[in-house]
Amino acid sequence: MSVQNGFLALLTLGPAYGSQLQGDFLARAVHRRQLNAGQVYSTLDRMVDQGLVEPAGTTEDGLPLYALTADGRVLAETWLSSGPQDARPDWDEMQDQVLVAASLAEADPSAVLDGYRQAFTEKIRELAHDADCTAELVANRAAELGAKAAIAWIDEVTATLAAHPDALVQHRSADRPRRGRRPAVQ
Repeated sequence: MSVQNGFLALLTLGPAYGSQLQGDFLARAVHRRQLNAGQVYSTLDRMVDQGLVEPAGTTEDGLPLYALTADGRVLAETWLSSGPQDARPDWDEMQDQVLVAASLAEADPSAVLDGYRQAFTEKIRELAHDADCTAELVANRAAELGAKAAIAWIDEVTATLAAHPDALVQHRSADRPRRGRRPAVQ
């Protein structure tokens, strides 16, 4: 879901084409290694079907543009101003949401950071440390350490943004997709 939400957030900057969204998302969510083109276009098709984005013409060289609908804008703004969507916060989802929100000048990532801090703190509180089963104790300890690591990362990002509010802000990439084969070297 974070790829879809990330695309919606990036479309708050204005209409974009698929490979542009792919590149911008990967430039912001730097922990992700790749996002294949099939996933990009199937996500865009699904968002069109859901009424979150709509076709918005084409670029000068014929690339289809997508723009937010009113429902898509509401969903994007909600994602950019809240914590986790799930009661069980996920490390990768958190990074996507925090890094994308912090990369957009119009967003306020502090609400996202606060929401995740609260969710991971609650997760630690809910873990049972007096379980009868050793395996459960070991699993709970792993979950606790993961939650503490997430909180430490959140604190680090919060401190960075407090010292340098625009440190992670990025503008839309002007890079164009490569088309066709490169000419043979002679």
